[in-house]
Amino acid sequence: MQQQELGQFLRSRRERVDPASVGFPVTDRRRTPGLRREELASVAGVAVSWLTKLEQGRAQSVSPEVLDALALGLQLDGAERTHLFALAGLRAGPSDPDGPAPGRVTPAMRTLLDDLEPDPAYVLDEVWNIVAWNRAELALFPGLADHTGTEPPNLLELTFVNADLASIMVDHDAELVRLVAQFRLHRTDWPSPALDDLVARLRVRSSRFVELWDARDVAPFGTTRRRFDHPVAGPLAFDHHRLAVLDQPGSQLVVYTSAPGTDSAEALARASRPSS
Repeated sequence: MQQQELGQFLRSRRERVDPASVGFPVTDRRRTPGLRREELASVAGVAVSWLTKLEQGRAQSVSPEVLDALALGLQLDGAERTHLFALAGLRAGPSDPDGPAPGRVTPAMRTLLDDLEPDPAYVLDEVWNIVAWNRAELALFPGLADHTGTEPPNLLELTFVNADLASIMVDHDAELVRLVAQFRLHRTDWPSPALDDLVARLRVRSSRFVELWDARDVAPFGTTRRRFDHPVAGPLAFDHHRLAVLDQPGSQLVVYTSAPGTDSAEALARASRPSS
């Protein structure tokens, strides 16, 4: 928790609020701009003494509920609210339950996926559902076509239980180990009931997942060399990249680029072209 920075940020936002906008009269007796500390405490439903402690950088911790109340009273926008929580060492949950659905695929993202051809690419949402992919990714794993127009497939479920995908992944078990260790960190960063449900489903469907999950290993993502034995294109070697999608919190763009010295992306593209 960054106590001093949090206190300074709260004071700066309080001084910015028009008292009339939250129902307080504006009189000549006001010597400073914005809300008085007592007024913000009243609006947010917190004790003046506690707000004073926060603003003076003397608080050791603060609850999400108090931060949400202060964010509402200070009329913070989404970026400001996220920053407020981050200063307190917390991650902000969604402020607008009726806002844009997580995992949405914007037109710009759709264009980016298509422009990445011939490199295979796809987008993961915060639950690691594959919510969009390009034609090259479909050529690499044609089984994605089974999910067009249905619930999006989940990366972990596909990797653990889909025999067709396992058969083309030369490093299949090593990837299982990597994915579970990375997923445990992701679940800590982005906790949700949907991720809990995913873990529960996988525990039922895969004994290997149970073994790896119960080991409690963690590891950050690192770019790795991935090898595939494709039934049409033959041996392929890609470097596997995963990038955060900053306007879709928790989402990631996954891209496979041809390993140096190979033409894997082009070979995959040639193999996927209809024969004349």
